[in-house]
Amino acid sequence: MLVKIVTFQWNRTKSETSNLWKSAIFLLIFMILAACSTPEELSESKESDLIQRVSGRWQCLERNDYACAYKFLSPAYRGVFTPEMYRNRHFSELERVLTGVKVVAYDRNAAVASVMVGVMSSSSTDASSASRAFSVAPSTLSEKWIQYRGEWWYHERS
Repeated sequence: MLVKIVTFQWNRTKSETSNLWKSAIFLLIFMILAACSTPEELSESKESDLIQRVSGRWQCLERNDYACAYKFLSPAYRGVFTPEMYRNRHFSELERVLTGVKVVAYDRNAAVASVMVGVMSSSSTDASSASRAFSVAPSTLSEKWIQYRGEWWYHERS
């Protein structure tokens, strides 16, 4: 009977050691996951590339050149919608001027950036007199841009 008690004590100590190791491994895994999930800041060069792409798209929209703006859409969007479908959806008689671009958030894991775009809009000279009666209207738009294969693409909400 004495042997059984000693064996029981040995198993208990082994079990406690095993739980200690499990706890240590769990803590290590948790720390690694926490380190990996911390948001990464957008590097200056990537942010500059993004701002250049956003500005390029808006230069196309200022000219009402929808074929040009279509080239900034994500490959997934362009795989579904033709340039004509895009133009018909967005055609307007507005004159637009880009006034500012600011990157407000970046999710490294999803490779998505949120961008605020300042735009001044007014009716074109071809618009009806009722439309021209409204003066210049400033607006701030929120856009999502996706980084895919080293390039930034505008995410069109369909």
